[in-house]
Amino acid sequence: MADRGRTAVHNDSSRPPIFSPDEWNKIVRKLSLSPRQGEVVGLVMQSKTDVEIGIALQVGKSTIRKHIRASMTRLGTDDRMGLAYRVFTTFRQIIEVKDVSLASVNGHLTIARSAR
Repeated sequence: MADRGRTAVHNDSSRPPIFSPDEWNKIVRKLSLSPRQGEVVGLVMQSKTDVEIGIALQVGKSTIRKHIRASMTRLGTDDRMGLAYRVFTTFRQIIEVKDVSLASVNGHLTIARSAR
């Protein structure tokens, strides 16, 4: 059986644009998310609704909710902001950067990266 947490995320549109493909795949692996969970969490980080995520991944809203719940359980959080926070802190650990900040602006997650 394949190691689900070690497979790259194949749907690049689900990757939050602040992260490079390599960075996002490292985050997904470090968090031990399945490829599908990585896609769903990536879209959650883009402030997509369950319906929008379902359309993007061509699955039903109930399936998306199951993936979100499984991701939250795996990451030890119980809301979308908690998912984003775990991704953000994992990113800072993996990449060892200090020029990144996380904020919630009008209910939308904002990740800012200083110019390099």
